[in-house]
Amino acid sequence: MPTTTKKIWLWFIPLALVAAAASSAGVYTYVMRERAHTQATRTASAVLLLVNVAPMTVNLHSANDEPAMLYVGFNLEVGNEATRKLLELYMPKIRSQLLTVLSGQDSTALSTPEGKKALAARILELLRRALSTEQPDAALLGVLYTDFIVQ
Repeated sequence: MPTTTKKIWLWFIPLALVAAAASSAGVYTYVMRERAHTQATRTASAVLLLVNVAPMTVNLHSANDEPAMLYVGFNLEVGNEATRKLLELYMPKIRSQLLTVLSGQDSTALSTPEGKKALAARILELLRRALSTEQPDAALLGVLYTDFIVQ
């Protein structure tokens, strides 16, 4: 009887080791596949869509009535291809509205970081309103300045 029990254990131990190795390989494969999927998703979402707005020069208001000028260029960060195409389609209208908004700014306010942030927020608000009739869910994410000179 002890010999039979020994034989069972001799077969059971290698069988258990093979089962453990197989399950470990399965878990490893599953984890690596999930990690690759997560990495691919992260890479796809990391693609930055930008719409370039050519630099503009406008006259500004000044507190002491001295002539002031703003030279500004920026990129619009968008969340999807549809918004990018819509912005490019309506760029002449958008530039016209931007020139009106920019020329109404105060030169001293634009010289501060807060003024630049407020202007970026105002630009986004203007664009959302302008595009709301064509694409209510326009994905406008931000204004990224490339040129900004106040003189």
